[in-house]
Amino acid sequence: MGAVSLKGVSKSFGAVDVIRNVSVEIAEGEFCVLIGPSGSGKSTLLRIIAGLENVTDGEVRIGGRDVTELAAKERDIAMVFQSYALYPQMTVRENMSFALRLKHRPKDEIRRKTDEVAQMLGLEALLDRLPKELSGGQRQRVAMGRAIVRDPSVFLFDEPLSNLDAKLRTQVRGEIRDLHRRIGTTSVYVTHDQVEAMTMGQKIVVLRDGRVEQVGTPLDLYDRPDSVFVAGFIGSPAINMLPAMVGPEAKTLHTANSEIVLPLPEGYRLESGRNVLIGIRPEHLETVAAGASGSIVCAVDAVESTGSDTTVICDSPAGKMLVSSKQRSQARAGDRFALRPDSEKLLIFDKASESRIVRM
Repeated sequence: MGAVSLKGVSKSFGAVDVIRNVSVEIAEGEFCVLIGPSGSGKSTLLRIIAGLENVTDGEVRIGGRDVTELAAKERDIAMVFQSYALYPQMTVRENMSFALRLKHRPKDEIRRKTDEVAQMLGLEALLDRLPKELSGGQRQRVAMGRAIVRDPSVFLFDEPLSNLDAKLRTQVRGEIRDLHRRIGTTSVYVTHDQVEAMTMGQKIVVLRDGRVEQVGTPLDLYDRPDSVFVAGFIGSPAINMLPAMVGPEAKTLHTANSEIVLPLPEGYRLESGRNVLIGIRPEHLETVAAGASGSIVCAVDAVESTGSDTTVICDSPAGKMLVSSKQRSQARAGDRFALRPDSEKLLIFDKASESRIVRM
């Protein structure tokens, strides 16, 4: 049983509140990602689950058991760190089997479990090497192997891929995802990388200033962000945000001194004159003929291409806008064209509270 439950958890260092009344439920076997900007409290929250930090208030339960006052070694968890934390004088086999040897498990059991996990992670040929003889990706797999052989109730990952290059991050990310499918152990994973969060997490917890901003599946957060903060934090390229006012008869949205007039999508009940923010994902903009109804006239500032994806950075009457596409663009700096957002995909937020306004 590896469900994790946090109820009203707070943590202060002196007068500084780092975690503020956090309540999260992580189901048994779930892969949960904690994400947020630097200083949001995600690593501190993970250390609280691990028992490496004491709570100021609240309760931590693992597998239905109250572990709030228990030491880390009594919580049946295994942690994979950003820095690998391998013993340099020990071989791969010795590093992976260290926890089992501390528990004085039978030698044949230790060898069997170590061999099984080494085969699972493709480490069989490296068992007699020292950490200094391994690449970064191999060291991270050893760190994961050391956690797996313990067969814990919960795996905790503290930004395990941040020391790897882009290609290795993608590779090891896939390995962690596959590993979770195979063994199904509850996993809590901290990252600041939204691509990792979106591609790995079954549940994502977005943190901001020590508080939970939103909890949901990756697509929930992308399609239905609760706030401007979540909308801006999830998604790459970043969402376009345009300040606007609800027009006469509450049928239109006016921005940039009414130079841009967009139809108000059906289902919104907004009063005329209300100040709002319009969220437009870069992929929800299409090029249309100049003067087309509901269009935004833009001038190209720059074009960024990765080969498979193109992002066009534009200047509009409402400020910078990003347009993304899978198609390669022939646009050049200074070119002018008109864009029209998909009105059904618009996200509308109250300007004062920055909360999303829900369609009826």
